[in-house]
Amino acid sequence: MKSVCVAYVWWFFLGVFGAHRFYLNRPCTGVLFLFTFGVFGIGWLIDICMIPGMVEDWNFKHTAHPASATAQPPSVMIVNSNTSPVVHAQSPPPPPGYQYPTQPQGYPPHQGYPPQQGYPPQPYVASPPPPQGYPIDNPQAPPAAYYPPPANAPGYPVDQNAQTMYPPQPTKPM
Repeated sequence: MKSVCVAYVWWFFLGVFGAHRFYLNRPCTGVLFLFTFGVFGIGWLIDICMIPGMVEDWNFKHTAHPASATAQPPSVMIVNSNTSPVVHAQSPPPPPGYQYPTQPQGYPPHQGYPPQQGYPPQPYVASPPPPQGYPIDNPQAPPAAYYPPPANAPGYPVDQNAQTMYPPQPTKPM
C-alpha cells in the first residue's frame, strides 16, 4: 500500500520533476511534469489536493477485493451483428418473489392537459399612419427651414448685376 505522507514528501521535495507521480505509478504525467517543471508550477500546486485521491486509487487497484472475486460479470448480448456490433449489458433477473415498486398512492395518475381554447380571429382594421413632423403649437418643435423670399418680394431690392438678394438697409439721415 502507498502512503499519503510519503507521496506528499515526494511532492514537496521533487514534485516539480514529477517524483510523486512516478511514486504513484503515473509515468505519463510524471514525464510531463519532468519536462515542464510541474506544468510550470501550476500542476505542482494542483497536486496538493489531488494526492489523497491518487493514493486512494492506487491502493484500490492494487488491493484484493473479496466481494469482486465472487461477483459475476453481467451477461452481454450482441444486437444486430450484420453491421457494427452494439453491446448491451443485461442485469441478472431479480430473485424469486421480488416485488417491483409501484407508483406512490398519494399522487393521481397523470391525465394529460385539457385541450386549449382558441381565440377568435381578430378583424383587421387599417389605421391611418401616425402624423409626421411636429405639431404647429408645439414650442419644442425645431424651427422651420429658412427659405429666402422670392426676388420680387417687397422690401428686398435686387441687384441686377449680381443677381443676388439683399435685405433692406436702414437709411441714414443726411
